[in-house]
Amino acid sequence: MNGASALRQKSIDEIREADQNFSIMSEKQGMAKAFTTFAADEVIRMNDGAAPTVGFDSLRAQMSRLPNDGSVLTWQILKADAAQSGDLGYTFGQWMLTNKNDKRKPIYGVYVTVWKRQRNGQWRFVIDGGNTTPEPK
Repeated sequence: MNGASALRQKSIDEIREADQNFSIMSEKQGMAKAFTTFAADEVIRMNDGAAPTVGFDSLRAQMSRLPNDGSVLTWQILKADAAQSGDLGYTFGQWMLTNKNDKRKPIYGVYVTVWKRQRNGQWRFVIDGGNTTPEPK
């Protein structure tokens, strides 16, 4: 494996880890904490059926309005890739929204998240979006 290939693979591994940690934080500490921890300053969040949320301050305000109703968002990566340069990549996967306070059926969907390496070396998402789908088979 040459240097560029090794850098790309290292970046893919780091992006997968960041995405997985993002989901774990969402499950354990809530969506608001997870999204504001893993978002870059220049974040854009696509919103199903609404205008996108642009910028970290707007994202923080949006997350502060989430109802505290027992909803839990988790997801699973199906694919990850990164640029040869090692500073940009994406994850794609399936998400599930459940509610620990009632017996409603879970809501399912798919997502894509674009990750960018920050000056300090950490990966933060710059674009995130998804949509609902039927329950996976």
